[in-house]
Amino acid sequence: MKVLVLAGGSSPEREVSLQSGTNVALALTFTGRFIADLRDPQDTDIASLNRADWDVAFPMVHGTGGEDGVLQRQLESLGLPFVGSSSDVSELTFDKIRTNAFLAKHQIAVPPSIVVRNTSSLEDCQTAIVQHGLPVVVKPPRQGSSIGVTIVERPEQIEAALTLAFQYDSECLVETFIPGCEVTVPVVNGQAFPTIEIRPATAWYDYDSKYVDDRTQYITDQEGRFQGASKIAVKACELCGVKGIARVDFRIDPNGTVWLLEVNTIPGMTSHSLVPKSAAAMGMSISELCEAAVKTVVDQL
Repeated sequence: MKVLVLAGGSSPEREVSLQSGTNVALALTFTGRFIADLRDPQDTDIASLNRADWDVAFPMVHGTGGEDGVLQRQLESLGLPFVGSSSDVSELTFDKIRTNAFLAKHQIAVPPSIVVRNTSSLEDCQTAIVQHGLPVVVKPPRQGSSIGVTIVERPEQIEAALTLAFQYDSECLVETFIPGCEVTVPVVNGQAFPTIEIRPATAWYDYDSKYVDDRTQYITDQEGRFQGASKIAVKACELCGVKGIARVDFRIDPNGTVWLLEVNTIPGMTSHSLVPKSAAAMGMSISELCEAAVKTVVDQL
């Protein structure tokens, strides 16, 4: 079976995407049942591809141009089946402002937040954030991998945080910082995989903690302490219409309240990534995980 693996792109997550795509291509090839063709959308005109050259596509482009529905819409126009969520679902879940509003209507707890825009004055933005109440997490709503994210504890930190976030988006999502622990739940074809608690060595789980720092600890939930998060993750994916391999991130406060942070429709597949770690806790290799994802698509044709 011929699989078109797409990785790279032009977003700030390009390097992570290339690692993820390479791992997926190698994992599929290792099974002996797939021919994996790794392509970079930055160098490939998707619209000009011959759909007959592949049986299925496996998008691994993280961030803008990959998780926001753009690539999915191109594949849909091409008529090439692909692993993962549709263009409409991808567009929804990539936008944290839209996703939070949608899930909140369905009684899923998301951090209280406000939205500020770069068309407003710095003074107005600062006033709105202080009135919302510190500490907060300042983030561009349409990025991943903690890119452009700052935890703001004092008013004098706001300007730098906004400057960073506005490098990536004209809007900025400002969320109440939720104390407690951070956990993530992979959801594969509608099934929750083992929850992983994340314990970074630094103050918070930033880009380096995710992809560089080997001191970050990943604790698989063997005791069922986070069953609430697993149930919410599955429900959130069902509500949003998420398919294939996904990952839902949470904060759990000291009172045990589970707060959903985001839904990732193309989670990483690097050596530091959480979905392969969770699958391994079930005795599933990354090759078996990728093969199952492809077969699910093929079985639905």
